[in-house]
Amino acid sequence: MKLKHALALLFIAICLLLINGCTNTRSHQPALIATPTADIKSGYQSALLAMQAEQWQPAREQLTEITTQQPSLSGPWVNLGITRTMLGDHAGAESAFKKAIDTNSRNIEAYNQLGMLYRRHSRLDEAQFIYEEALRRDPDNSNIHWNLGILYDRYLPNPRQALQHYQRYQKLTASDDPRLLAWIAELEARNPGDNVTAKVKP
Repeated sequence: MKLKHALALLFIAICLLLINGCTNTRSHQPALIATPTADIKSGYQSALLAMQAEQWQPAREQLTEITTQQPSLSGPWVNLGITRTMLGDHAGAESAFKKAIDTNSRNIEAYNQLGMLYRRHSRLDEAQFIYEEALRRDPDNSNIHWNLGILYDRYLPNPRQALQHYQRYQKLTASDDPRLLAWIAELEARNPGDNVTAKVKP
């Protein structure tokens, strides 16, 4: 779990490096909604380093200051939501993720984090809705397909949809993860006729 979380933080650090938020996991190009000052950039880098070191309280304080000074930047809101999650402030995390979406509706990682928060708290219909909203904006986002696959596989009784999202994830990433391949094989056995060319409706 720690390794998976560390990898997620690394992705956030790279994807949100330019602060406004990742619009597409293939290009990692941010939408320039606002121009951060030099002080904001420096503070943001410090906050990301604190997150990578799992120093959640200092990171939250730094990100709170950044979002107060320049609230139109989407990336800091996402990371503030992550730090609030790690500190147990789930309502605050939800608010931060929603603010990230409000400031940049193309920040797909904000949808991803919000969907995971909903899923962890058994708000499954809301998780499904927010993931589908993300796919409408970025149909080829592998992270969203992965999380929708898990949602349909483990939490909602829809193995066909789970299979299609796992297949789409595998096709987008060329993953040879044995766990993923086993899940796909199991679901294919339960859904004969489905294959990796199946289309997922966003």
